[in-house]
Amino acid sequence: MADDLTFEVRGLDQIIGALKGKLPQIQVGILGDSARVAKEGKSAPSNALVGAVHEFGAPSRGIPQRSFLRMPLADHLYKEIESSPVFTKDDLKNVAQAKTITPWLKKIAVLAEGVIQDAFDTGGFGSWPAWKDPNYHNGGGQLLVDTQQLRNSIIAEVKP
Repeated sequence: MADDLTFEVRGLDQIIGALKGKLPQIQVGILGDSARVAKEGKSAPSNALVGAVHEFGAPSRGIPQRSFLRMPLADHLYKEIESSPVFTKDDLKNVAQAKTITPWLKKIAVLAEGVIQDAFDTGGFGSWPAWKDPNYHNGGGQLLVDTQQLRNSIIAEVKP
């Protein structure tokens, strides 16, 4: 004789409802006003341009790829989510009551920003090539952190 199984599914309808329809999305990067140059009146490239050059590299200009967005998020965000209390019972209750996953996504967005900041702190988790000119020294002593402008331009948003 087979044993009867019982499942507690209270609240499942609300969670399913939160996952129906168009889901919100997280955008992380150099977004909106942060894409501009921080100092008005200066003839300098935008944060978005500086970011793109380093994210993808510019071999013709002797600039190697130093991914501060794609690599950290692809290689480290999942581990950060797993080790943090993002999906607690209280969070699950909030999603069910609010009928939206936006609270979860906002927490993940904050974690994503933190992972990117960790990449700046660690030289791309040790993967970024050193400066080509060994005599070059920036004020912060870190790769891609001369003025903090690029680093500070990284933001995360949850879009409906």
